[in-house]
Amino acid sequence: ASRGTTPTPRDPDPEPQGTTSPTARPDAPPPATSEAPSCTAVYDLVNEWTDGFQAIVTVTTDRPLNGWRVAWSYRDGQRVGQMWDAAFAQNGPRVTATAADYNKTVAAGGKVTFGFLGSWRGANSPPHDLTLDGRACTLKTG
Repeated sequence: ASRGTTPTPRDPDPEPQGTTSPTARPDAPPPATSEAPSCTAVYDLVNEWTDGFQAIVTVTTDRPLNGWRVAWSYRDGQRVGQMWDAAFAQNGPRVTATAADYNKTVAAGGKVTFGFLGSWRGANSPPHDLTLDGRACTLKTG
C-alpha cells in the first residue's frame, strides 16, 4: 500500500548562476600589490596626565588619497575616547581612524592630521604597527 506520494524534487539547475571555477575570471582585476600609498607617520603625545592623554597623528603620504584609513595598535591597553578630524573604531588594542568628509582628499606629498583623547593605566607606550590603507608606515614618535 502506498503511504502517499513523495513530492517530486524541484529540477536542480545543472549550471546554477554564479558558479565558481578554479580559474580566475578574465574580467577580474589583478590583486593590488602596489596600489596602497607609502607613508611616514608622526605620533605626538601632546599631553599626559594620571589616567589620560592627548595625541596627534600626522601622516605624510607619497601618493594621492581619496578617502583614507589609518590604523595602529597599543601595547598597554590604552583606549581612545574622543577623536577630531577623523572617525574612529577600536577593537581591543587596534584603533582605526577614517577620513572625515572634509579631509578625505589628500594630494601626493600631503598630510593627514587628526587628534584624540585617550585613557591609560600603568603604562602609556607609543603605538606600533601603524598603517595607511593597510600599508605599513614609517612611525616616528614625538
